[in-house]
Amino acid sequence: MKKTLLALALGLTLAGSAFSAPQDDKFETRLQGFTLAGVPVATNATGEAKVEVIDNGSALAFRVNVAGIRNLLMAHIHVAPAPVQVTDPAGPVAFWFVGGPPPGGTLSETVNGRLAEGFIITNGDLANWTDPKDGSPGTIDVLVSAIREGRASVIVHTSDGDPATTLPVAGDSPAGELRGTLR
Repeated sequence: MKKTLLALALGLTLAGSAFSAPQDDKFETRLQGFTLAGVPVATNATGEAKVEVIDNGSALAFRVNVAGIRNLLMAHIHVAPAPVQVTDPAGPVAFWFVGGPPPGGTLSETVNGRLAEGFIITNGDLANWTDPKDGSPGTIDVLVSAIREGRASVIVHTSDGDPATTLPVAGDSPAGELRGTLR
């Protein structure tokens, strides 16, 4: 009886681990008040982003939540040539969560909750970019490598639409109001 219970417990443990993603394939970040150049932004807005590598590394699932973002302009993943902190330059855009290349409209309402959720399933989902680390074409494989290497930042940009007030402040930071490095 003890052998049967031990075998059953071992089997359930192995089955459970076979269906969960390896821990190193789940990445997240807390979004803080910094621009893509690493300049601090005085903001009460907060956020978090989660990215999971799925389908044996051929796709990504993502979720971005924010609280207190006014004048949302766009949000995306940037990739740098080397591992980055929020105080380092972020590198080029690899994937657009929301918005698009400027000029774009802003959402003047305050965003609280889910900003974006979905999947990156083909290279066509990515922006046309070149990896600043080695010049290779920006593909899902290259983005996954950049995330694993700590080179990928999530940045949420805001704008009040007035070009005379483009200082990095809450609700008007076209260079980014919230930022975090996926780890």
